[in-house]
Amino acid sequence: MAARAVGWLSVVLAGGSALLALGHLGLSIPVLSALGPGGDRAVPPAAAAFAASAVLATAVAVGAFRRRPWAWALGLVVHALTVLGAAMPYRGVVSLIGIGLGVAAVVVLVSRPGRAALLRPQRPFGSASAG
Repeated sequence: MAARAVGWLSVVLAGGSALLALGHLGLSIPVLSALGPGGDRAVPPAAAAFAASAVLATAVAVGAFRRRPWAWALGLVVHALTVLGAAMPYRGVVSLIGIGLGVAAVVVLVSRPGRAALLRPQRPFGSASAG
């Protein structure tokens, strides 16, 4: 359950980051453009940062759904950086959504079920237990 929660939180973060990357390339995104500071000028550094966030959050999602141990550490880093990046500079509702997603994922990851779900070695399906 915890791994799936981290996976879905990461999917939402990846989707939002991808939309923000497109918006920072100067494209007008309905609803999203109305929430942000506005304008259609491109901000390439921000677009690159959001694109990297989308790729990394996608990796966390895939790793969490597949219960890969590396997803735990990567998830902590990606979601903690999301919180910091959204808080400084704070840009209103969009930042608040990013902070909420990041904090929720970090809370799940550091919880006992979150650590157990991703850090416990997983046996391949159908493998016989030793003994």
